[in-house]
Amino acid sequence: MDKFKSVFQAFGIDYSAMRTIVGLKLTMDERRVPVIFSQTKLKEGNQFIKSLGLYVLYGLVTIPFLFFGDSLMLQLGLVYGIAMFMIMTSLIADFSSVLLDVRDRVLLAAAPVNDRTLNAAKLVHVCIYMTLLTIALLGIPAIVMLATKGIVFFLLFVVMLFFLLLLIIALTAMTYMIMLRVFDGERLKDMINYVQILLSVGIFVGYQVLIRSFDFVGLSVTYVFKWWHFFIPPLWFSAPFEWLIGGNSSTSLIVLTIAGIVIPIVAISVYIRKMPLFERDLQKLMSEARDGKRQRAFLMTLWERILCRSGEERACFRFSWQLMKRERDFKLKVYPSLGIGFVAPFLFLYIFLEDATLKDLAESNTYFMIYFGFLIISSLTMMLNYSGKYKGAWLYSVTPITHASVLKRGALKASLAQLFLPVYLLQALIFGVFFGWRIVPDLVIILISAIVYAVVCYSIVSKDTLPFSRPMGESIQSGTAKQFVLMLLIGGFVLVHIIMSKIPYGAAVYALVALIICWLSWKTLLPVKKKTIIH
Repeated sequence: MDKFKSVFQAFGIDYSAMRTIVGLKLTMDERRVPVIFSQTKLKEGNQFIKSLGLYVLYGLVTIPFLFFGDSLMLQLGLVYGIAMFMIMTSLIADFSSVLLDVRDRVLLAAAPVNDRTLNAAKLVHVCIYMTLLTIALLGIPAIVMLATKGIVFFLLFVVMLFFLLLLIIALTAMTYMIMLRVFDGERLKDMINYVQILLSVGIFVGYQVLIRSFDFVGLSVTYVFKWWHFFIPPLWFSAPFEWLIGGNSSTSLIVLTIAGIVIPIVAISVYIRKMPLFERDLQKLMSEARDGKRQRAFLMTLWERILCRSGEERACFRFSWQLMKRERDFKLKVYPSLGIGFVAPFLFLYIFLEDATLKDLAESNTYFMIYFGFLIISSLTMMLNYSGKYKGAWLYSVTPITHASVLKRGALKASLAQLFLPVYLLQALIFGVFFGWRIVPDLVIILISAIVYAVVCYSIVSKDTLPFSRPMGESIQSGTAKQFVLMLLIGGFVLVHIIMSKIPYGAAVYALVALIICWLSWKTLLPVKKKTIIH
């Protein structure tokens, strides 16, 4: 940074003050454990720098796409799409705390530092983070480009990558800026969670839209422009390759190229100009929501009466319901899987409709795609063990609860009632419209199977763990292998259901058997015992 000291000073920035602030922020980054590299115990050293090794591995995945097909639009569209997904989700998951940090404003408000210097320090901090992350993710693929496709291809890739990073920073910051203008206090913090979740789901869906921008004929890939391609940013940044290197000088490619240059510049310019307003609105994050008296939700009361028999279990149900409703770390981990689990079945229906009609869809058995909603359960049951406030688990030892299974039963029932069931009912309603009344028995079977699957999942992942009693950071490190196994179990449920549906009266028999298995699973895997084991 010192090499560009005169440039900062030319913009009226107190360089020495900015240097001190950025240095302090980088020092604090050493103590912040990134989401992608969470540790069970904090260790010495910069955890973010260590986490870059994982991004290097993720970057290796993009190398085969450089040689996929014969269309530069496809090759670079996929590479930029993956890069945008990885960088933007990392910015959302790990660096929102930097973009939305208000703690330094309190400390520095009494210091002789002007707003321009503070804003420059924040922007430089974000740029350093993004640069390191991008080099780790795309450094090796860029070297492969240089070695196999030449210096011109490499330089064009770097230039368009620069504009992509500008767009990512501006889009993320401006999204938060709009939210800050509309909401305040606790409600704003909740809305920020929802925006992060929507971005994650939107990027997941965007992959399907991106890959369907191309026509595949055998091993040949051709790009056919459609008007809605203007809303797919990775195509903006891949268009220059098809134009300048591929020799396709169509008007649409030129317009996409211009969009990939002009829109990021305009977006980052607006962000820089509005940054003082952004910083001022950030003070809203320090205010608390001015809600009236908190009243117990009607749905919570209704479900606890329906699902829980004992007073202890109802208390555990209410505790879990309220905790899942209020804890943002939990919601940020779980809600993206809710969105993806809801969208995934419809993506497969969309793929089916590309070569069929609605009538063909209504007569098919593709309604079994609703089993993809079980992805919600595997993620949800895994996260029931973790909490950002896990140290509060000492509460269990001072409550008159007879057995740990009561806690687990209450937590699992609350999670299914609050998070899974609304998503499933909406999916079932939409599937019912597409496929008609004939699938209603199958939808009932799938719901019963979901409950059985949830009990099996939770009994596996919470064998020696109480609900919400482990640090949130452990979830990524310990959950990957178990989640993979749990996902394989979904295939078993689908296979049995398909086989039984082909047997006369098989659905009715299977529904009865599934109901008995469901009852037995609660009795055997999460039994109610009368022995105190909570210490």
